Amino acid sequence: MPCLRELYVDHNLLSQLPNSLGSLQNLEILSIANNNIATLKPSVAQLKALRVLNISHNEFVQLPACLGLLVETLQLLVVDGNPLDRAHQSLVEPLLTPKQTGPNPRMTRTHTYSLQTKEYVSGIKRFMRWKRHSTSNYPTLLTVDTKRDSINFAATWKSHPPAKIGEAEMSLTTAVLPMEQEDAGQSSSSSTSRKSCLFSSSSGTDLIRHMTSSVLWQLRDEWDLDPAHGDATRELLGMHTEKYSSVRESTALDHAYHAKAATAGNSQRMKILSELLVTEVTYVDTLKNVVGVYLNPMREAKILSESELRKIFLNIEVILAFHNDHFLPAITHAISQPEMLIADVFLRHSAHFRLYSVYTNGHETSVQTLFRVSSRRTVSNFIQSARQDVTQIGQVSLDGHLLTPIQRLPRYRMLLADLLHNTPANHTDHESLVAALKSLDSIIYEVNEKKREFEQQTRLRQLQSSILGAAEIPLVAPHRRFCLAGALYLKQHCKMVVRKNNVVKFKRASPNCNFWFCLFNDLLLQCVAGVNKDFKIVDTHKLDTCIAPARIISDTEMRIIGSDTVLYIKEDPDTLRKWAHAINHRLVI
Repeated sequence: MPCLRELYVDHNLLSQLPNSLGSLQNLEILSIANNNIATLKPSVAQLKALRVLNISHNEFVQLPACLGLLVETLQLLVVDGNPLDRAHQSLVEPLLTPKQTGPNPRMTRTHTYSLQTKEYVSGIKRFMRWKRHSTSNYPTLLTVDTKRDSINFAATWKSHPPAKIGEAEMSLTTAVLPMEQEDAGQSSSSSTSRKSCLFSSSSGTDLIRHMTSSVLWQLRDEWDLDPAHGDATRELLGMHTEKYSSVRESTALDHAYHAKAATAGNSQRMKILSELLVTEVTYVDTLKNVVGVYLNPMREAKILSESELRKIFLNIEVILAFHNDHFLPAITHAISQPEMLIADVFLRHSAHFRLYSVYTNGHETSVQTLFRVSSRRTVSNFIQSARQDVTQIGQVSLDGHLLTPIQRLPRYRMLLADLLHNTPANHTDHESLVAALKSLDSIIYEVNEKKREFEQQTRLRQLQSSILGAAEIPLVAPHRRFCLAGALYLKQHCKMVVRKNNVVKFKRASPNCNFWFCLFNDLLLQCVAGVNKDFKIVDTHKLDTCIAPARIISDTEMRIIGSDTVLYIKEDPDTLRKWAHAINHRLVI
């Protein structure tokens, strides 16, 4: 049974299919026509090789949404003869729309299907000649009249089945159907208008697959938007987020830990420790000069207001006090000892390194404020005068000196890693150096994270002030991070609407216009150009049902799954790849 490739269970009065059907992994053709089946179990989606599915003449009021999971493989879906509701009848209408020629379509001998184009007729006629094995009527001849303005084809049904069942035939590449002339006296020129080969055209094949794919994608929308199918995904998403929040950036600590230089001599260690001490003295002198040459004179002369001074110099006075009064004396004392146990100095003072978080967060504002106030003549004259004092401040500009604290923690890490690399494993300070390097890595990561969070919150406040309706969300939230923004062409969308008595309906529309989208780690804003503000929110799409809600389904089309809406975006391949990557990696950006 696992090797079964074709299964025909027509005319068996079946009301349901077993769950074990999903185990037929090689099944390519499944026909369950003319039964009493009203729904399909989700196990049908496990038929990953299925290419043709015939569910015609059953009791389906709605097409099973699980069929949308077969959109990658299913090439032909036959659904006619089911009592579909209005929404699903409209859904399958582009694929095949039956038009009755009598009071009851199951009692008449001829059904006429009105189609839109010759290409579609050519495509639809190539699909199958089915095996039949019951007393019900079955089609034996399909004809097309290309002379008429409205292109129709008729399926002629015999009232009695053949005595012997022939082998089923199915061709997805070529099918030649017999054609008959309506009149024996028909001219040869008119007979050429009735084509004998309807399936040799690749355009017809492509059109059939396109129409089937269109229906399946819409069913996939209904499946993905169903809250019952999203609960497990949301739980998985929560686990993923929790896991991510507990992960810290990988560092070179493992490499440094395993790269123990057992043969390293004290001379190399002494060289590194000497560099640490010299650079610390130089760093403290730089801070003293910034405070003594710039900050205090500006404060005393009232060249700048206290608010402007705080924005420019931030907490540099606190950092200077820590290094000058505590850290530099501790380093000097440790290096003066015979064993030179420097790691303990870093471990005891590691908590004070968090002072750099405030300075790092405000550095960008510091640079902008300094640039703005430098346009004042009194300020520019003072800065030029201070730079001429070469003996104290040197030729480095003020903004260059203000950058020095940003570079200090990475410099400490580089020196500690180098020191660990040149410290033998049996040295007294080796284990403490491993701990000190690990502690410093953690603090640097924390400072960088707070810097990123600060920048994110600043960006969120800017966006909230420029987007009408963002304050009602509100856009500024501790957990929210901005990822990407830009204009995208929205081809169509499917929105789930819950009406009275919890009745769920799906509303589809084709805007076919550009919108401005703003992506965050938890939602996607759809905006248009505003009047008083830059943009106005049209819709808010929460991205909490899938870890990877974006998928490129063709060279120029992308599908995005929100909590209640599925969007179809049409753009060039590079833009689609950029947005798909940003959406699917929004939790780790």
